[in-house]
Amino acid sequence: MTRQGNPTGPKPGFTRQEVVAAALEIGIDRFTLAAVAQRLGVATSALYRTISSREDLLRACLERVAAATDFSDLSGPWQRVAHGYAEHLWALLEEQPGLAGVLVSTSWAYQFFARPISEAQRALTRGGLSPDDAVLALDFIADTVISVHLQTEVARAPVGDASGISPKASGGRTEGEGGADGPSGLEVARRRFAEDGRAAQLPAALAPSSAWIDRGWLDRKLEVIIRGIAAAE
Repeated sequence: MTRQGNPTGPKPGFTRQEVVAAALEIGIDRFTLAAVAQRLGVATSALYRTISSREDLLRACLERVAAATDFSDLSGPWQRVAHGYAEHLWALLEEQPGLAGVLVSTSWAYQFFARPISEAQRALTRGGLSPDDAVLALDFIADTVISVHLQTEVARAPVGDASGISPKASGGRTEGEGGADGPSGLEVARRRFAEDGRAAQLPAALAPSSAWIDRGWLDRKLEVIIRGIAAAE
């Protein structure tokens, strides 16, 4: 006689590393324990075999991302290092959609990146900046890159989606295309810009454009930062 009901035998095993991988696949800023458990095919309560809380899992995610982050190749005059640091940071945020929001909303998140931050500081000082100015440059550039990337994520994402979507994660959508969930932030901004008479008072350069889903004015802002630091030296 065949026994009916759930299968018998040991429950499928999983590791802490697999839990972290599942959370990162969902998104470092948007994962829930229920969603992670569903992705692994286990009950939410089973996750507590390997983690103690959502914060514990977020810490583990940040540890993994930070461990794979390498700024040790930065070299040359400090101006070149500053540009390279901005490029590395932008690439990191593109690879990890939602990380920019976590760095802004979670006061201790940046601490996991102590090694790459220190690598960048040493490169700036070797390139000619004082230690204090190197820290100022790192902080100013990071604030700018993260802020621009957050705005980019909003422009790319379907309206109502709280997390950002990188080109890789969005399946290669271009020119502000919305997804199955609706129009993108850029599309909505363009529509409202056309409908709202007040928008005509804005400088033309502030009209919604495809730059919003790329880098915006990031490169020009970086030049202003670098020139300002150089002038103060």
